[in-house]
Amino acid sequence: MNFFKARVLLWPLLLITVLVVAGTGAAFAFGGLNALALSSLFTSSSNERDSQVVQAVTRVQEVALLSLHIEGVARHESNGEIFGVAVPASEKTTLIQYKFDAKLGIDGSQVKIEPSGPKSFRVTIPQFIRIGFDDPAFEDPLESSNALSWLTPPAVQTRMINNILSDENKQKYITQNEAALKEQAKVFYSGIIASIDPEITIGFEFAG
Repeated sequence: MNFFKARVLLWPLLLITVLVVAGTGAAFAFGGLNALALSSLFTSSSNERDSQVVQAVTRVQEVALLSLHIEGVARHESNGEIFGVAVPASEKTTLIQYKFDAKLGIDGSQVKIEPSGPKSFRVTIPQFIRIGFDDPAFEDPLESSNALSWLTPPAVQTRMINNILSDENKQKYITQNEAALKEQAKVFYSGIIASIDPEITIGFEFAG
């Protein structure tokens, strides 16, 4: 019975309780850190695939005869309008510097080589065409504007580039270099035929 009458100090009990709680929290924290460390050892990986199927194969026999190196500056001018009336001081000018190599030639499948005599052939050359563009480079557009140019919508860069590579310009390159194209076509096919028989006489006929 004396045991129940003994005085018990309160602060040692509180101290023990605090230590137990702190120890339990530390154990959980340490376990959490271990879980994080363990998870860092495992990583995930992913990959992407692009599946393509060739639907058709077309044989082409394009013959490039000339390659033109072209450089220039495209210019686009515009101004703002209100109810269809141009607004003064709203002019905006956009410049794009460009360069590329334009290849001109013919569709070789349309070339006809026919005998015209015992030791002569006639070569019929179709219309000259644009084969393609190599190494195109377009600089960032430069823009000059006036005080009210904010009323004017900006030039569309893709539209300017499409105009540079338009069919109209393609035909212009062909027209300007038609004589050189004809001469190169003669050299090209004369070399092929002469490699077979140097004594054959060759005549040329050009479409258009």
